[in-house]
Amino acid sequence: MPTFRFDESRFRAVSFLPSSNRAFVDSCIASDAGRICVSQVSERTIRIAEPEAKDFKAQQLGSPELVTGDYRVQLLPHIRVTRGGVTIFEEWEPDDRLVRGANRTWVDPLFVDVKPTESWLNYRTIVTGKVTCADGRACSSFAVSLRPGEPLYGLGEHFGHINKRGGEFITWAADAPSTPNYATYVPVPFIWSPRGWGLLVNTYSPVYFDLGKNSYDRLLIMVRGPLDLYLFLGSPKEILAELYRLTGTPKAPPPKWSYGFWQSKCAYYSQDEVLSVARELRSRGYPADVIHIDPPWEGNWKKYRCDTIDLEWDTSAFPDPKGLVDELHRMGFRLSLWMNPYIEPGTRLWARLEKYMVKSKLGGLATPAADCQRREGAGIVDLTDPEGFRAFKEALKDLVLPYADVIKADYGEAVPEEADFRNGMSGEEAHNYYPLLYMKAVYEATVEAKGYGIVWGRSGSTGVWAYPLNWGGDVPSSWEGLRQAIRGLLSYHASGAFFGSFDVGGFIGRPSDELYLRFLQAGVTVSHVRAHGVTDREPWKYSPKETLAALKLRYRLLPYLYSESWRSVEERVPLVRPLPLEHPDDPNVYDIDDEFYLGSSLLVAPIVEEGQRGRGVYLPEGRWIDYFTGREYEGGRWVTISYDSLDRFPLLVKEGSVIPLLGVEVDHVPDGRFSPVEFHAFKVTEAEYPYYDDGARAAVRCRGGTCSAEGMPADVKYTFIYHG
Repeated sequence: MPTFRFDESRFRAVSFLPSSNRAFVDSCIASDAGRICVSQVSERTIRIAEPEAKDFKAQQLGSPELVTGDYRVQLLPHIRVTRGGVTIFEEWEPDDRLVRGANRTWVDPLFVDVKPTESWLNYRTIVTGKVTCADGRACSSFAVSLRPGEPLYGLGEHFGHINKRGGEFITWAADAPSTPNYATYVPVPFIWSPRGWGLLVNTYSPVYFDLGKNSYDRLLIMVRGPLDLYLFLGSPKEILAELYRLTGTPKAPPPKWSYGFWQSKCAYYSQDEVLSVARELRSRGYPADVIHIDPPWEGNWKKYRCDTIDLEWDTSAFPDPKGLVDELHRMGFRLSLWMNPYIEPGTRLWARLEKYMVKSKLGGLATPAADCQRREGAGIVDLTDPEGFRAFKEALKDLVLPYADVIKADYGEAVPEEADFRNGMSGEEAHNYYPLLYMKAVYEATVEAKGYGIVWGRSGSTGVWAYPLNWGGDVPSSWEGLRQAIRGLLSYHASGAFFGSFDVGGFIGRPSDELYLRFLQAGVTVSHVRAHGVTDREPWKYSPKETLAALKLRYRLLPYLYSESWRSVEERVPLVRPLPLEHPDDPNVYDIDDEFYLGSSLLVAPIVEEGQRGRGVYLPEGRWIDYFTGREYEGGRWVTISYDSLDRFPLLVKEGSVIPLLGVEVDHVPDGRFSPVEFHAFKVTEAEYPYYDDGARAAVRCRGGTCSAEGMPADVKYTFIYHG
């Protein structure tokens, strides 16, 4: 259901006061536009903020510079960071005494109502300073100098190119599927450059980013209220580590069974239909672990003609919920149930939670800024209120989690502007924050009820990766939809996510057999894989031989996937890695947004063009081995990789890697540890590979081309298989 979008014109400028005539006063930068101070958070993180920023205390400095580790931070004449005499980060010409910058004779395109009779100084180039925004709000601006060709990554889940250079964005959660720049389910005001810096704006309010669109050498950030941001220094992985220091990380990967195949569609309408699909998956030999039921389990559409919730089973269609769950569990399936945070008036759930609902500044209760939910007058629980947060979790534990093994937490992007939260936040301030609280509440309720943490969520904002996982929403069933799904996933992981997914087949429309297969092949090589959409998504209905091969590949890879997921959590690095994250010094990878690493050793290049049996693949430095054919390639160049059959796609193993694979076919993820496990050593001479499983931390060591395992539990059978 579409949500009302943020009015972009609010970030247009009426007037601007540059941060000029700077001086070092009381440990801060004093200027015509006020004061900016700094505080060292860690060796690689500097907080840059105005004194009135929340919970900020300026660091006492004896001079306008700060030395931290290998970095020298200069505050005057503008903020500049060097390492070994090389400039890593530099503010973009903030002093109007310079020939350029704020004194450039150029009317900034962000100005509205420019009057030709007025001096151009009234419409000067916007740099760091104070802006009066078009709606009268006091805004703050911060400008960063960009090098020619310098790429930029981050900003959350966006479906356009992963390199955001040249774009314009506003961080605003919205249900507007797969648009390339503005709308996103998961906005994150975080950006980084392989040059060695990253910036996190410390707010959940909307933030405007101009990433070299209006002036190619300027990154311009505009925020509502006082300036408050964190500057991170280091390699991309070091920058993410600093981000996680502030936002948190998952305590563990999602449960092991969640790495199996999820079968879903929008929607299964009855208990008989769900069980029929489950039985057919088993009888046809398709491995699968989760069956999902969308809104019809509550009968929402039938009762309300709207996606609001009451969290009560529609017993006319699902007469025996407990029997349904028991039968699915007997067959080795887990059950996923849909919900959203918009509560239908007049229901028992409404009566239970009404006193915790968000108030409206217009009087009464706030209603979601989305079409039918607003028509229905749906309520939103105030999750900023600790009591409301607890009550919401208890409702899930009482009404949903006795049946569901996992909750699909849909929506969450529709907090209205007039909302008045108990913690003092306005609707605008809480709009991006609410999805984070929503995912946290569902995740924590699941932990408390089940003993493990997982949510299948759509919305979020900064820090949502601590409550995995998110899928990429409603991309279309088209070849461009496939490319959007991959780009959205990579953009999200470049912004901090550990785990993620997308709808195999696309959500909107019916894919061709070939398109479904290519979606599935991409899906089995990310952390989680679910088929879902508005038409049938059962794999035997699309090229059954090839889809079966893709799912068997997925289950073969399970030991690698799960081990690498634990490594991701412990080493604080995403499981799916865009190439610039691994190779920041290689300009060839900066604009590649359809290849990625799966863990530390596998390179994936999904086929994303219709009618193709192969594609061009950029191989980073090193040597690579085709997983399917064993053919070897030298890296640091583009190659064309093609196959004779549709069941293969470019999946490369880094030479010198050890890949643990499941040594037996299964129809669902087995309980306990994986066994037997085959450790495949690809042209290994000397290597160490940490192998993780539940309660197990083993070390695989290879010396002189021969490998052994130390610390492997006695109940795990394993062998080594050598390639080359």
